[in-house]
Amino acid sequence: MTLVFLLFGVVVGLVTLALRSQLPLQRSPIAAPPSGFTDPPALVLTQLPSGWSEFEQAVQQAASLPDTAALGARTLVEWVPAPANRPDLHGPLRVEYALDVALTERVFKVLRKANARRAHAIVLDANSGRVVSYASTDVGAFPPNRTYPAASLIKVVTAAAALKKAPEAARRPCRFTGSPYKLTRSRLHPPRKGRESSLERSLAMSNNQCFAQLAVNAVGDVALLDTLDRFGWRDSPAPGHDAGIVEPVEGEYELGRLGCGLAGCRITPLHAAQLAMALVRGERVTPWWIDNVVDARGRELRLPPLPAPGRIMSEDLAQELREMLVLTTTGGTARSAFRNVRGRPLLDGVKVAGKTGNLSGRDPKGRFEWFMGVAPADRPSIAVVVVQMHDDLWWQNSSQLAASILHEVFCERSRCRAELATRYTGTLGDAVAPVFLNDAQGVARNPVQRLSAIEAR
Repeated sequence: MTLVFLLFGVVVGLVTLALRSQLPLQRSPIAAPPSGFTDPPALVLTQLPSGWSEFEQAVQQAASLPDTAALGARTLVEWVPAPANRPDLHGPLRVEYALDVALTERVFKVLRKANARRAHAIVLDANSGRVVSYASTDVGAFPPNRTYPAASLIKVVTAAAALKKAPEAARRPCRFTGSPYKLTRSRLHPPRKGRESSLERSLAMSNNQCFAQLAVNAVGDVALLDTLDRFGWRDSPAPGHDAGIVEPVEGEYELGRLGCGLAGCRITPLHAAQLAMALVRGERVTPWWIDNVVDARGRELRLPPLPAPGRIMSEDLAQELREMLVLTTTGGTARSAFRNVRGRPLLDGVKVAGKTGNLSGRDPKGRFEWFMGVAPADRPSIAVVVVQMHDDLWWQNSSQLAASILHEVFCERSRCRAELATRYTGTLGDAVAPVFLNDAQGVARNPVQRLSAIEAR
């Protein structure tokens, strides 16, 4: 009888293994972290290997691990010491990043080829907030966590505020005189005669007069500041990053300059990333790039829960803005960047909704030039941000760099398809690290699981 039970157990085990071999691997989060888990030090959460030397070191450290195969080929690893005031931790701590190695190497290659001496380039999963790539060419002179002039990126915020508060006025053609980029006090109100521009065209061509008029005559200081707060531009976008700065508005001229981006607002590159992701569903999504933290004894530390996405605007309004912003890359300030030498669309049928911006600043001194956008414009899966600090000599603008980066994401062997972005989005793979639910609502750190939890709300 004992032999019969043993044989039965062996058969059941073989059948179970055979069935499992036919199922796709999945990361199944448990209901709560096991006993003994503790929080990582706050300093660990600020770690970001965005510079080439930091990135290269993290790649080498991952390769040196005996369990590299288990961690996965795309994993970045960095060791940081445990702080002296945390005797409960056994250092050094192993930080496993969510950044994609292959894509980040390609992004650095794009930046080096363009001789972008002071630049930040960020690629994100536009739905989950996972930072897929963060590449910086000079973290000393141009730190990734500091604020820089927001320039014309703020026009997207002004447009959102106007479409919500005064939709009829926002959709009415703007009238302006002279150069659309020159703003004076006399041009804060529509002239009797002049050229006209739709809101879509004003966004595409970055018309300063039209957006100053919109801020002064349709939005107002209270509504504009409230919208900036909903976008999170006076908060820190992620651990270790400065809060955005919005200067006090003391009159119509200051309000107009703020609304069109000529002055009054400073943001970090991750603020721009949040702006891009807000165009997907109208929500404020927190960027994240750390997947797991393990101490020297192999104990996984409990990562803090990500804030739930906050409603900024309706999904319909987000879609309307995306549709308008396509003109930036097809017939506006970024048109040439998104076309090849033959004048054809660089990404074939993958349309990009984006916004450019450039403005001179003094802290540090230079000309700051932005591109932020999402693609594909109809159903975004990727968000991209590029910002450069130019001096007198530069090779490619930020729109060109962003176009080249998106080409790496969506194109292969001279063919571009939206589904190719799935190489860099979605789950990180089963073997990377266990996934734990860190909040009562059950928002997982796994991007796909987290996205499902968000959509269920």
